[in-house]
Amino acid sequence: MFSLGLEDADIGILLSVGLIVQMTTGVLGGVINDKFGRRRSMLVGDIVSWAVPCLIWALAQDFRWFLVAAVFHGMFPTSANAWESLLVEDAEPDSIVKLFNWVYIAGLLAVFVTPIAGYFIFEFSLVPVMRVILGFSFVSMMAKFIIHFYYATETRQGLIRMKETANVSVLTMLLEYKGVLRQIFTTTATRRVLLLIIALNIQMMVAGSFFSIFVTQDLALPEHHLANFNVLRGAVMLAFFLVFQRLLDMIAMHKVMIAGLVVYIVAYILLIFTPAGLMFPLLIFIVMDACAAAMFLPRRDTMVVNNINPAERARIRGMLMVIMLGAASPFGYLAGLVAGFDRRLLFAGCILLFMVMGAVVLMEVARGKKIEVMG
Repeated sequence: MFSLGLEDADIGILLSVGLIVQMTTGVLGGVINDKFGRRRSMLVGDIVSWAVPCLIWALAQDFRWFLVAAVFHGMFPTSANAWESLLVEDAEPDSIVKLFNWVYIAGLLAVFVTPIAGYFIFEFSLVPVMRVILGFSFVSMMAKFIIHFYYATETRQGLIRMKETANVSVLTMLLEYKGVLRQIFTTTATRRVLLLIIALNIQMMVAGSFFSIFVTQDLALPEHHLANFNVLRGAVMLAFFLVFQRLLDMIAMHKVMIAGLVVYIVAYILLIFTPAGLMFPLLIFIVMDACAAAMFLPRRDTMVVNNINPAERARIRGMLMVIMLGAASPFGYLAGLVAGFDRRLLFAGCILLFMVMGAVVLMEVARGKKIEVMG
C-alpha cells in the first residue's frame, strides 16, 4: 500500500473501514453459523473474505482498490467463528491448549518459503512480486477451502443449533442477541475476556500494519529484509513450541501468559530505542517478540474458549467480536494520525496495551483463587 502511494492516514482509514465491516458481519456471523452450520459457513465466508480480497490486492492500483478489498476482507468474522467452532467444539477441554499450539505450528511452517519472496523482491522490487504472491494466494486458498469443506464434518453442537434454528428466521435470531448481550455483560469471566481481546486486537492491528513501514522508513533498512524477519520470527516460534511447550504445559497457564507479556514489553522498549540503520537490536526484538507470542497467544485462545458458554459459543463469539471491533475501530484512524507524527509512539501505545492485558490475566488468577477458597 505504501509503495503504491498510500499515506499513513490512508492506511489508518482502511483499517477503520475494515473494522466497521467486521462489526456488521460479526453480528450476522453467529446467526449464519448456527443456521447453516459451521462447515458451510466457513466455505462461503473464506472465499468471500480471503480469496476475493487476494485477487483484488493482486490487481490493486490505488486507494480505491484497497478500499474495496478492505470491505470484502472485513467479512472474515463469519468464517473465523465457524473455523474455531469446528476446531474446539468436539475437543476434550484438556486438549485445547495443545490444539492451538499445533495450529500455530502449522501456520509457522509457511514462513520458511518467504526467503523466496525476499529474493524476488530484491531482484524485481516489492510491488510486482507482491502481485504474483497474492495471485498465487488466490489460487492456493481456493484449493484449501474446497479441500477443507470436503474433509470436515459438522460438530455435534453445530448439528444441534442447525436443528433448533431450522424454522427460525434470521431476524428473530438477531433479536435474540439481547439475551446474548446480557450473558456477556453479566458474566464476570466473559467481561474479562472481552477486555483482553479488545486490547490484543488493537495492539496486533497497530503493530501488524505499521511495523514494516517503521522498519523500512524510520530504521532505513531495505525492503527485502522484511521476508527474512518473517522467517526468523517463524523459526524462533516453531523452535519454542517444539522445545519448550511440553515444559510450559506443566506450568499454570496464567503464569506463562504473564511471562509472555513481560517479554513483549521488554521487546517493544528495545524496538522504540533501536537506532536507524542498526540491524542487531531489531533481530533481538524479533526473537523476543516470537518467544512472547509462543507463550501468550495459544493460552489467550484457550482462556477465551474456557470462558464462553459452550451452548451459545457461536453467537457469543460473534457478539464479542462485534463489541471488540466497535471499541477498536477508531484506533485504526488514530494510529494513522499518530504514525504521521512519530511512529515510535505507536509502539509505546502497544506497551500500555500489554499492561492492560497483564491486569486482565491477574484478575483471572484472583478469580481462580477465590473459587478455590469458596470450594
